[in-house]
Amino acid sequence: MYIIDDTIAAVSSAAGSAVRGIIRVSGPEALALAGAIFQGDDGVSVAEAASWNMLKGRCRLTGAVSCPAGLYIFRAPHSYTTQDMVEFHLPGSGPLLQMVLQGLLATGAGARLAQPGEFTARAFFNGRIDLTEAEAVAEVINARSDGQLRAAERLLDGRLHRTCSEITRRLTELLALVEADIDFREEDIEFATSEQLRDRVAAVLGDLDHLLTDSMTWDELTHLPRVAVAGPANAGKSSLVNSLSGIDRSIVSSIAGATRDLLTVPLSLPDGECMLIDTAGLYNAAETASDPLAEAARKLSRRAVATCDLLLWVFDATEANPYGFSAPSDDMELPEHVILIANKIDLPHNEQHLDDILSAASTCSIRVSALRGDNLEVLKARIDNILRKILTCETPTQAMALTVRQRQSLQDSRECLNGAMSLLEGAGRAVSDDTDEVQRELLALELRSCLDHLGCISGAVVTEDVLDNIFSRFCIGK
Repeated sequence: MYIIDDTIAAVSSAAGSAVRGIIRVSGPEALALAGAIFQGDDGVSVAEAASWNMLKGRCRLTGAVSCPAGLYIFRAPHSYTTQDMVEFHLPGSGPLLQMVLQGLLATGAGARLAQPGEFTARAFFNGRIDLTEAEAVAEVINARSDGQLRAAERLLDGRLHRTCSEITRRLTELLALVEADIDFREEDIEFATSEQLRDRVAAVLGDLDHLLTDSMTWDELTHLPRVAVAGPANAGKSSLVNSLSGIDRSIVSSIAGATRDLLTVPLSLPDGECMLIDTAGLYNAAETASDPLAEAARKLSRRAVATCDLLLWVFDATEANPYGFSAPSDDMELPEHVILIANKIDLPHNEQHLDDILSAASTCSIRVSALRGDNLEVLKARIDNILRKILTCETPTQAMALTVRQRQSLQDSRECLNGAMSLLEGAGRAVSDDTDEVQRELLALELRSCLDHLGCISGAVVTEDVLDNIFSRFCIGK
């Protein structure tokens, strides 16, 4: 059971040290609570301050001790929760934020600590947002990639709500025709023929199929792009993986063949995250024929190269004759995107040979030193740029991602419409007026069920269990 008429308070900013921390308060006593511990620099009281205004001042901690603060005021109904709401913007110290929060809860005005997602729950119950937008807020908070964030933003802008509202409007009109035909059956008035009803149901069914077919699941967006690091043995691949990621996951040795398995490590990029895959040094089949373990490592590495989103092909710039190592062999299956990397430029090497190799390369190339760190940030930027383009292509700008709950409701709606189509296709074969009337009653029932399933998406029809499941995913303060 959700209580929405009392006053709640919570730290709204992320945990950990930061320049700024935020405490949010919502409810009928929000302004009174703020006025009890906040003093504006210009002497204007919180009660007199205008909405959508920021007051500069100080927040009392204990006794005469205070700290600088900014107070944002959002008066009802023009706030996120539609209630009176205030936000304290304070220095981002965890202990300081907790001290201010405890001070608010101890004022005697009856405020309590908010539950996870309770601010957004109030926005939903008070009609500020619908359930699809509430879920979108949770997905924005939990997004781990650029693709997830963009998909969540499309949910947040109300596209799914608008699409379902339009389908609901058409089905409501259709149900009205069917019910009118039932109610005025004795009047010999036909409001819509079975053929007309079939056409309209088929049109809505097509729109639902289109929505389900063209949408994505959140599971599809949780996939981190895979970036394989491959090349000849002893080219410095493991050192590069360790230096890029900042994690000493791979064994580094001057002995060729130290890596025999695939090692994965996350790599943070400006626009998200990817998975780096350190592979074993690649030899040709003849070189590994007598060593079963080396042959297994070779096959595993080639499979990783063939299935990755981006290949970093690393070769040793100090090799006397690097031409044979500077590109994958012709028989290898490669991804569309490859970056050619000349490693170990901190060591003596033939600059002219290297210039010739890189200038002749048909793909993007870069010189780096995994040991010294030369050009590693440039390499990260190039990886980020390529992966962003790949994700943009795989996730079209207009693609919509659906939660499991939303997809299930749409599928249930489609099943009801399929049932309605079956009834309408049998309408012309009715053997009596009584049979035809029963079919119309069943048709109305299928249309109502379809509308109920669509209502579950927006929250017009929803159970408390569903709400608990959605809002429990939120952080406290959101």
